[in-house]
Amino acid sequence: MMKYDLDKKPTRGAQRTLLAFSQTMFQLLAQKPFEKINVNEICQLCNFPRATFYNYFDDKYDLINYCWYVLAEKVHIEEADQLKPNEVVIIYFDRLYDLFENNSQLVLAILRHNQISGNLVNSFTNYLRNLAHKMFLEVFGNLHFDVPVELMVDHCSSTILLLIEWIFLKKQPTTRKQAHHYLAVLLGDPETTAVQDSTTEKPTHTGA
Repeated sequence: MMKYDLDKKPTRGAQRTLLAFSQTMFQLLAQKPFEKINVNEICQLCNFPRATFYNYFDDKYDLINYCWYVLAEKVHIEEADQLKPNEVVIIYFDRLYDLFENNSQLVLAILRHNQISGNLVNSFTNYLRNLAHKMFLEVFGNLHFDVPVELMVDHCSSTILLLIEWIFLKKQPTTRKQAHHYLAVLLGDPETTAVQDSTTEKPTHTGA
């Protein structure tokens, strides 16, 4: 749980401050390992006193969670409860796909200094997995499966993140259409390939 209350509407001043801290963290992550970043450095680059930092965050780990929140806002599905389960799976995957593709340079820069198996990358993928788990639990909660709903939710959440990691973190160029097919095979639901499957065949660029 973050120190800053995300449920309250931020003032313009708070918005500017939060933006400055999060952008500075992303800037530093592209330059060095997370472990070598400290609060003093963040404050100096932001031109904010330490007291201001601690008004918003408990520590740099709290700030990184806010950074994940900022990125994850782009994959949130407001209308999830009005869609079919297989549609939610595909839409959530597509938004993650777009998030990583649109921020490919930042992802590559971060990976140059932070290992895929390291705490930083794991914290981000776990954040996205937990977000997916919460959403799928709401969508699947009233459906009947031959396995416990929690197990199905865990399976869908983990499979989506596994595929995203394969494409973008392990640098396996894959078109969206190919990714939809992989997802359908992994989830055992051929119908998912028919949902929003009108993208181009050009593989995403994950870099060298």
